[in-house]
Amino acid sequence: MLLPGTPVPVAPCHVGASGVISHEVENPGGPGPQDEAAAAAVAAPARPQGGRWFMGSYEHSVDEKNRLVLPSTYRGRLADGAYLGPLDAYLGLWPAEGFGAVIQRWEDGIGLGIVSEEAYDAFSAATYEVQPDAQGRVVVPRSLRTFAELDGPVMVVGARQRIAVWARGRWDQRMDSIPEGPDTALRQAARDLRL
Repeated sequence: MLLPGTPVPVAPCHVGASGVISHEVENPGGPGPQDEAAAAAVAAPARPQGGRWFMGSYEHSVDEKNRLVLPSTYRGRLADGAYLGPLDAYLGLWPAEGFGAVIQRWEDGIGLGIVSEEAYDAFSAATYEVQPDAQGRVVVPRSLRTFAELDGPVMVVGARQRIAVWARGRWDQRMDSIPEGPDTALRQAARDLRL
C-alpha cells in the first residue's frame, strides 16, 4: 500500500522484441509479475511492413491536356511521385519509392547478358518522373502516348507492384488471346493453385 504523497510507480510498456516503449502503464503495486501481464495486455501487434499491391482494373481516358486520371485507390501510394515508362505494348507506372528495384533489375539483366546497355539507355530516355496533381492526374508525354497508342479509352490495371496503362483495344486483345477466355482461365488457375 502506498502512503499519501508517495508517487505512483510507472512501468513502461515494451512492444515486441525491439523493446520500443509505446507508452507507460501505472502500476500501483510496484514492479512485479503483473508487469509482464500488463505489457502483454496493452501491446498491440505492429502493422505489417511492406507495400500494398496494386490490383483491379479501371476504364479511364487521357484528356485533351494529355492527363491521365488515376483511380482513387492508387493515389495515396503515388503521392510522393512516380515513374512512367514503356513496357511491352503498354506503359508501366511505378511508385517513386519502389523504382530503385526496377533499375536494379535492368542492371542485373545487363550483368547477366539478358538485355543490352542500349536497351537500358532507351528505357531510361523514355521513362519520365511524374507527380500526380491534386485531382490525381499525371501528364503522359507525347512519346509514351504514341508508343502505347493511347488515343481513346484507356485501361488502368493493377499489376501487383506497378500499374499498367493499356490502350483499351490492346487490353481487349490481350484478354481475347487467353484460350477459352479469362473467366475460364481464372477458374482453372484457382483450382490448380487450390485457392
